Amino acid sequence: MVGGRHCAFFWSSPSGGGSGRHVVDLARALIGSGHQVSLIWSPSRAEPWFEAAVAALPLHASGRLPMRRSVGPWDVAALYALNRLIARLGPFEIVHGHSAKAGALVRLAHAPGAAKIYTPHALPMMGPANLTTIIAGAAEALLARSSDAIIAVSEKEAAVARRWGLGGNRLHVVPNGLASPPANDRLAARQILGVPNDALVIGFVGRFCTQKDPVRFANAVRRANAIDPRITGVMIGNGDLASSVRTAGGDALRLLGARDAGPLMAGLDLFAMTSRYEADSYAMIEAAALGLPIVCTDVGGIGRLIHAGAHIDRLPVDASPDHLAEAMRAALASRVVPLPIAPGLLSASRMAEQTVRIYRDAFARRRLGG
Repeated sequence: MVGGRHCAFFWSSPSGGGSGRHVVDLARALIGSGHQVSLIWSPSRAEPWFEAAVAALPLHASGRLPMRRSVGPWDVAALYALNRLIARLGPFEIVHGHSAKAGALVRLAHAPGAAKIYTPHALPMMGPANLTTIIAGAAEALLARSSDAIIAVSEKEAAVARRWGLGGNRLHVVPNGLASPPANDRLAARQILGVPNDALVIGFVGRFCTQKDPVRFANAVRRANAIDPRITGVMIGNGDLASSVRTAGGDALRLLGARDAGPLMAGLDLFAMTSRYEADSYAMIEAAALGLPIVCTDVGGIGRLIHAGAHIDRLPVDASPDHLAEAMRAALASRVVPLPIAPGLLSASRMAEQTVRIYRDAFARRRLGG
């Protein structure tokens, strides 16, 4: 080992999203503090920005492992391939799986002497209770026995983990952090967004999937626009529900596709999130860092941001489009001008420092046989 603990990250999120960003920022911060970091990732499930970010990292080693999103017999081959990569790129003192699929495979993998760390980035049991979440919870409980540490990114996610008996004293909370303050050039952002000067722009950032409920956002914006035509919705993301989103929002929406939202958020007048559940949304953190007012369903990470000074109108998770539209219009009409949150409260360096402490404790326990 040269310069610090040798860590391996395994990432297999279905899109770039927050988990990919977390991996990149954490890796960069760890490398900057003298640790060796290797990354194993699935190119079939990564957005272009993630591939570019990985290419720019001074990694000790990088390995690609194509994977499917769904669980199936093909995961046996993925586990075999992961074991070969760990043997070739290691040995490691830490192996850290990010997202449910990667977390499962890491804890099943053969990594002699390494402490096994898991960050779910939103446990599936945070969603509505059904057979799928019950099965997921049972699987997580079994795999937790092979975890040296489980890292939740919000107190809300940790509470769900405790209800399912995950982790015990090996469960930790490390909120997401920003590597740098978001761009704050409103004029440039508005030009890219292509909106009129008098437009009241409400932004959505995320995958177009059931968890994020983008159709509800589109319906709410359309209702708000019917009352005040200056209101325009801007949606950054893509996914299976794109067609339904387009139909629901009509002319009240601008769909920008999957792209880096960072340079565009300063052009918003309001950030809104309609998710059914979240662990700790990066988009919401950026909105708070910019000082944007936020309308959001009651999901993970909100309490920390409110405590830090963010202006958030928190709505029930099952809020109707009409309720959301009313809250959106009220937030836009408010004379309250939120202040940006101090960058140090939401920093990736703080996130990395807390994670390293968990690594050290987990590795020490592993060496002592506990």
